[in-house]
Parts: sequence; structure tokens; C-alpha cells
Amino acid sequence: MVKACRQRGIALISVLLITSLATLIVSDMLARQRLSLIGSSNQLLQQQLWQLALSGEAWARGQLRDDWRDEPEPKRVHLGQRWAQNTPVFDIDGGRIRIQLQDLSARFNLGTLRTPNDRISRLRYQRLLQVLGLPPHDPRRLPPVRGFDGKPLAWNDSSELMRLEGVDTAVMERLRPWVRTTPGALNLNTAPAEQLASLGKLDMAQAVALVQARPADGYQTVQEFLDAPALKQHEINSQGLDVSSRYFQAVLDVELGDRQLRLISRLRIEPDGQVSVLQRTLAAPSRFPE
Repeated sequence: MVKACRQRGIALISVLLITSLATLIVSDMLARQRLSLIGSSNQLLQQQLWQLALSGEAWARGQLRDDWRDEPEPKRVHLGQRWAQNTPVFDIDGGRIRIQLQDLSARFNLGTLRTPNDRISRLRYQRLLQVLGLPPHDPRRLPPVRGFDGKPLAWNDSSELMRLEGVDTAVMERLRPWVRTTPGALNLNTAPAEQLASLGKLDMAQAVALVQARPADGYQTVQEFLDAPALKQHEINSQGLDVSSRYFQAVLDVELGDRQLRLISRLRIEPDGQVSVLQRTLAAPSRFPE
């Protein structure tokens, strides 16, 4: 009798163990399935954000293409064109897209600092640092990055400046919006007051006055800018100056539910007027204003 009870007890324990094990296995399977569904949902949402960003990029390229097509020869780029109007926010597919287009030629071209004996560009860069309240530094002291053939490579990114002593993260964050690595001259039709102040011995008040006096459809030529009444007492060299541009940056902020994505696309207007994408970079998202 005792032996029979013991056997029944062992059998009951075995059943309980098997049931517990089966429950654990099923729970684990359900948890894995739940995680898989969440992962798939996140991937789908991320894909939707990416597609919305690309649609915003396509819109920005269209704006640049149309402006370039409508501009008579010689082609100019100025702030009276469609691409430069107020930052649009579009409601689309349950999300929002904010598009900011920037003329990269409104920034200082770091590539000019690697041109031998270019004293004018070096002086302008140091003046820009002074205007921005940043410590002086000399990018010429950076050893050039060389390719497989031993020849110096062009600047890849402005963050290369952080190899210089005194250029830390804080300095770089302050400087980044004012410099570029794309080729070409400074566009006088889009350059802000800080860039204009760096062209000569201008104070910020004079540079701001220049921006305010700039024609709504920009200067027709560099000489028209140099002949501005505000510059009569200043000698500004025309080297590295222009009234056009081919390089732009589209900053695309996308919001879908509680998810955000920021895509930065570097664009170039080609000789045939088409707009190509040179680079796409994902950056830290920026929340939309309420």
C-alpha cells in the first residue's frame, strides 16, 4: 500500500514536472513570437520613416531642378528662388515631413586652405573664427590624408579639423554650420553676415547692413557686390567669390507617431540641370515644434 502510494506520488511529481516544462517552453515560444512581432513592427515603422524621408528628398531635388531650369543664363542662385522660401512641413501618410534646403556655397570652403600660397583664404578663415568667437587654429598644420597613389585626398568631412589641438567637440559643433568640404566659391547671394564680415575688415554691423541691402533676387555679378556703397571704404578681393552655386544640403525631419528620423542629403546640380544625391547621412532626430 505504501509502495503504491509512493509510486502514485512519483507519477504525480513527474506529471507536474512535465507540465511545468511544457508551460515554460510554450511561454518562451510566445515571448519569442511577441519579440519577433515587435521587431517586425519596428522594422516596418523604420522603413516607413525612411521612405517618407526619401519622398521629401525628391521634393527638394525637384525644387532645385525647377529653379535652375527657370533661371536664365548665366545661372545664378539667390534667396528669392523657391528652394529658399519658408521651411515647408507636409502632412503625409499619417506622418509629418519638414524640409530645409541650404546652399552649401554660403559656407567657407575648407578646400581652399590646402591651396599653396592662398593668403586671402587663410585670412578669411581666421576672420571667420574671430567673428564666431572661436579660438584661432591653422588647418594647414594638418597632415593631408593620402590615397593609394600617394597623392593628397580632398577634404572628406569638416570633422577632420578635430585632429588639431584646440578643436574639441564644442568648437566643432559651433564651427560646422559655417564650413564645407564641397568645391566652389562663396555665393554672395546666400552668404550670411558672418561670412561677409570675413571677406575684409568689416564689423558685424556693416556686414548685417550688406545683407539687408542685398537685392531680393541677388546680385547679378560679383562686381555689382563689390560696387555696393557700403563697401566703398573697403578693399575686397574678388578671389573665391561668385553669385551661383551647385551644391546644396537637404535636412529632412520625419515624424511618424512617436518615432522621428533625420536624414541629411548632400545634393549637386549637374551640368544638364538634373540634381544628383552625393551623400546621405542619418543624424540625431529633431523634434517638431508644437
